[in-house]
Amino acid sequence: MKKSACSTLGAALVALSVSGAAQAAEGGMPQLNFHDFAPQLVWLLIAFVVLYLIMSKAAVPAIADTLERRQSKIQGDLDAAEKASEETRAAVTAYQKRLADAREEARRLTRERGEADASAASAELTKLGEKLGTQIDAAEKRIADQRAKVLEGLEDMAHDVAADVYAKIAGQPADRGALGAKVAAVAVGAKNGGAA
Repeated sequence: MKKSACSTLGAALVALSVSGAAQAAEGGMPQLNFHDFAPQLVWLLIAFVVLYLIMSKAAVPAIADTLERRQSKIQGDLDAAEKASEETRAAVTAYQKRLADAREEARRLTRERGEADASAASAELTKLGEKLGTQIDAAEKRIADQRAKVLEGLEDMAHDVAADVYAKIAGQPADRGALGAKVAAVAVGAKNGGAA
């Protein structure tokens, strides 16, 4: 497609130049008349200078001003974006610092609460231990008192049983003093033997 368009354009230019040369020979196209080239070049130069001055005084400054405004707007937008980026970074850094401080404060409060709870539990445990110790001491005293009473009762019972047994075996009543001494000696031996 591109080759056919180029070849068509080339053929049109050749036909135009051939027809232009033919018309110039007949005196038809003044641009192709070699005798008129000098005035045409002078007018071309004048037209070029006039167009150049118009473009340099009117169009080029307007284009340059537009480009400068565009560049300053782009630079302003870039500066604003950089400032916003820095503010965002600062805000994120401040947020992370506050978050880390809050976490550390939470850890500290948890640790303090745990220590307070542990000390309260320790105090309660000590109090409970003292109370239980007091109750145990009281119970041990009651047990010792009851044991002593039981042992006294056993000694009395042993006297009575020994007196009855002696009376049945011997057929006469036993001497209470001698029998009491022998039962007491056996009871003391049993106490010492049971404790050892």
